[in-house]
Parts: sequence; structure tokens; C-alpha cells
Amino acid sequence: MEPTQSNLVELQVDHLSTVYLRGAARWAKFLAVVGFIFCGLSLLMAVLFASVFASLFNSLGSGGLGMSGGWLAFVYVCIALVNFFPCLYLYNFAHRVQLALESNDQEQLNISFRNMRAFYRFVGVLMILCLGLWLLFIVAMLLLTATTQRVA
Repeated sequence: MEPTQSNLVELQVDHLSTVYLRGAARWAKFLAVVGFIFCGLSLLMAVLFASVFASLFNSLGSGGLGMSGGWLAFVYVCIALVNFFPCLYLYNFAHRVQLALESNDQEQLNISFRNMRAFYRFVGVLMILCLGLWLLFIVAMLLLTATTQRVA
């Protein structure tokens, strides 16, 4: 049986739902704070790669890897930026749902769900990009293997 529009208007957040939402908000806030700490550590690693390790890489001739401290710093800044936005959406969800439940404010609850939707959308798009890159990498490795075996 499919719900009608009038049934959705009457949807209520009962006591059990508030208990679940409070628990979800606590875990979301914890995960967001840990994510922010990870962003900070990534930025710290970027600074270390850009300054301290740059001279080490230059003296070793990039260690044969073709990467310098500047490139590694750039990679770590990118990691921090990509990680920052889902953490921000998750933190905003947790904070707004806690405000909504404390003050019984529907607008705050709607904003919290909008942030949760943004979090899942960001993570979903990121997952699609990662899966696409993995697929591209696998195809490239198969083609490289096939051409190497044909030459040998």
C-alpha cells in the first residue's frame, strides 16, 4: 500500500524516533570531529612535506619516485579538502538535529536533513569517482599487461 500525500503531512517524530535521532547525532558529531582532526593532520603532513621533507627529497633526488615534497604536499592538501566537506555536512547535521530536538523546531530538523542529504550526495559522488578511477586503472593494467605479453 503506497502512502498518499495527506499521510506524509501527518508524519510525526515520536519518542523512539527522537531517541534514535539523538544517538545518530552523537555518533555523527563524533565522526565529524574525528574527520576534522584527520583534516588537520593531513594539512600538518602537507606542511611537513612542503618544508622539512622537501630538502630530504631534493638531496635524495626524489628517491627515484619522481615525486618531490611539493607534490606530496599538494596531495595531502587535496586529501584534507576532500575530507573537510563531508565532515562539515555531518557536523552540521548533528548540531542541527540536536537543536531541533531540544527546541522542538521543525525548521532546524529540516536543515539537519538537508545537511544529511548533502553528506550522502557528496560521499556518493566521491564513491562513483573512486570506482570509476579504479575501473580505469584495472582496464589500463589489463591493456598494459596484454601489450607487454604480446611484445615478449
